Amino acid sequence: MNWLKRIGLTFLVVTLFGGLFAYVWTTQPISVDQDKTDPAVDLLASRSRVSVEYKEGYFEYESEILHYVEAGVGEPIVLLHGFPSIWLSLVRQIEHFGSAYRVIAVDSLGAGKSNAPSDLSLYRLEAMSMHLAALMDHIGEEQFHIVGHDWGSAFAIGFAQRYPERVRSVTGISAPALNASLYALESDTKARESAAYVERFKQANPLLLVALGAADTIYDGAYRPLVDDGKLSPEEGALFQSATSNPKRINAHINWYRANIPHPDNLTESDFWPSRDARVTMPALYIWGEDDPIYNKVAMERLAVLSDQSRIITFPGIGHWPHVRRASEVNTAIAEHIAAASVNNAD
Repeated sequence: MNWLKRIGLTFLVVTLFGGLFAYVWTTQPISVDQDKTDPAVDLLASRSRVSVEYKEGYFEYESEILHYVEAGVGEPIVLLHGFPSIWLSLVRQIEHFGSAYRVIAVDSLGAGKSNAPSDLSLYRLEAMSMHLAALMDHIGEEQFHIVGHDWGSAFAIGFAQRYPERVRSVTGISAPALNASLYALESDTKARESAAYVERFKQANPLLLVALGAADTIYDGAYRPLVDDGKLSPEEGALFQSATSNPKRINAHINWYRANIPHPDNLTESDFWPSRDARVTMPALYIWGEDDPIYNKVAMERLAVLSDQSRIITFPGIGHWPHVRRASEVNTAIAEHIAAASVNNAD
């Protein structure tokens, strides 16, 4: 029987040390080597056909650091990525507009090479918008155009609602504003059913994400099809795979959901950021793929009601990535939209 006791003791020791290791690993902050150039920056710079300089920077605001990448000079355009992604998400727009504009692509909090704090309040769109506004002050840009995809679209439109004096035009791709989405969750059964995955997301933790193979699921679901179809290069695909493979990063990025989208049964007026009826007063362009599984008619109709001057473009047969799968048409639409709202065309 002594051998059974030894096995039991060994199992207990391994379990205790394993649990201690897991605790230390999950609670240890994610480190970023700011002296090491982002390989995605090197890739874009190496294939630039025109004299566009790519450079990256870090900006600290209230002890939290954002990483961002700039390209080109001229009127500023801010690009905001979605989940789960990084600043490179709008790579076709960065390369297209960098030759004529000053493009600023941001790693939002929790993603890429930006900080990934554990404090949920820092992921509230109000807090992230204050951080973005401070970043733009830091680089000397009072007014700018703003473009976002997925969560970045909700962020971009919400920022435009919150700081209308700073935004010349807004483009939202594949997601509505937060107040429009919550309106749909509050009033539309189909919206609640399609958003059920959000509650599952919010239950995640780094160890569970490892056990579920979340990194492979993200790549296989979001990026591999784009590589297989020739819409992303293998080199770009590898960069996205690397950037979205850290389970602690994935968990931090899920904080966007935890901080901003309560369970539909627990919605309160204060959740409708910036407010339930906050309007989009500047020129707005909304772009969707008709096969996008997260599209909700009620949310988009609500956003249209809240927008003073908007245009909606849809692409048949396209899902959640129209800015990659139909990059040329999307870039043309955004270019026309921005040009019409440009400072050069101001009265």
